[in-house]
Amino acid sequence: MKSVWSVLRIAFRAAVWRTTPDARLAGLPSFLICAAALAALRVVVQLLAAGPRGAFNPYGLNAAIAWVALEVAVAALFVQPAARTTALSAMLTLSILAELATNAVKLALALIPALAAANAVFHDHAAAPIAVFAVVSLWWIGAMVAVLRSFAPRPRLAALGRAAALWAALLAVSALVPHAPVFVARNFDIRTANLWESLSAQFTALKKDGGADPGFEQSQRSLLQAEIAGLVPPTKGTTNIYALGVAGWADQDVFVKELDGGLAALGGVLPLRGHAVRLVNHRETLESLPLANQRNFVAAVHGLGEIMDKDADVLLLLMTSHGEPAGFGLRLPSEVVTQLTPQEVAAALDNEGIKNRIVIVSACYAGVFVPPLTNDNTIVITAADAKSTSFGCAPERDWTYFGDAFFRQSVRPGRDFQRAFDNARVLIQGWELMDRARPSNPQAHFGPALVAKLAPFFQSEQAAGR
Repeated sequence: MKSVWSVLRIAFRAAVWRTTPDARLAGLPSFLICAAALAALRVVVQLLAAGPRGAFNPYGLNAAIAWVALEVAVAALFVQPAARTTALSAMLTLSILAELATNAVKLALALIPALAAANAVFHDHAAAPIAVFAVVSLWWIGAMVAVLRSFAPRPRLAALGRAAALWAALLAVSALVPHAPVFVARNFDIRTANLWESLSAQFTALKKDGGADPGFEQSQRSLLQAEIAGLVPPTKGTTNIYALGVAGWADQDVFVKELDGGLAALGGVLPLRGHAVRLVNHRETLESLPLANQRNFVAAVHGLGEIMDKDADVLLLLMTSHGEPAGFGLRLPSEVVTQLTPQEVAAALDNEGIKNRIVIVSACYAGVFVPPLTNDNTIVITAADAKSTSFGCAPERDWTYFGDAFFRQSVRPGRDFQRAFDNARVLIQGWELMDRARPSNPQAHFGPALVAKLAPFFQSEQAAGR
């Protein structure tokens, strides 16, 4: 146990770029503990990334062990033989700290509402992950200089050269060795199983969609500005309703069709003509509609907020895509996959000060959007609860089960959202029973203040029907 504490002391001092005088040597048990801890951390990260629908891959265990073993074998060439076990143990501990830090940053960006804007920048800019990687790499090299100089005093420049060479060798190992995960997400592509292929896929994607091209970013701004500029100005003295529609998954046009159909159905009961903005991920709309990504979502909410009376008017947000327990899936035409989390949606609406909101989410696990958005001035309707999938997203379909039941068969003039939801819920239960599918359990919250505010729209439709 003393040798473990000795390794931790060396690593923690090295973490702030300080050498350890009279460093105590550690034995093989300490080294094995550090190696096992690093492998276990990587497996846990893979488990979290795969989500609850991830599949266990037994071959990934071999890959996790081989990855650490190869790193150690390469690193052994760069450290003094007399202190090799101790130096390698400290190196593994520093790698644990580096991976904990980088994953903590990603988790904080995804879960903390106040960081929603930063999270959008992180996902939309290819340079952001590279910048984080560069900062962590520089820190790690400086820390390894301290480790190397703790056992063999040498000029800083010589130690820096050796540590940089070690870093380059480990990077080469990471780039060339396939990393088959222990837990495989449903969208895992074996072609991205090492750094070289992953970077190639990223840059190919950027080239396809122009993501790294300033001209492309300008075209996205222009497309979104055109959508906002095309909106009909609000009518003073009345409750205006503006809509933001999001079709998130580029590979399946069922979501685009459901978005168009859903907005049309809602336009039959609410005054949406000339009041809708769409964000769509689909190759056929790349030059005509802005993409559905975090940055455009925040910008669209801001643009609508600039037009609306934020206290009196109502924003209707309709989102349709695949979903995960962490949020709403966004698959860009470039095949880059990310998410729009409930915290990001709530932060965008709250930061813009939009008071009255109708949020309809057609996606698996969409129930995760209910708690962050629930208040007296918000209606939230979701296709499933926070732990269940929804159904009907096959490419040949025009609607998902939820979209068919709610928009096509339940939204009617004179029927408010609560009655429409109750009717849709019964239809969905019947279809799932026939399919012997696990219940999706659609969820809803009806803020009483907003229900009362919308009541005249449905009452007027009832009167017109009579």
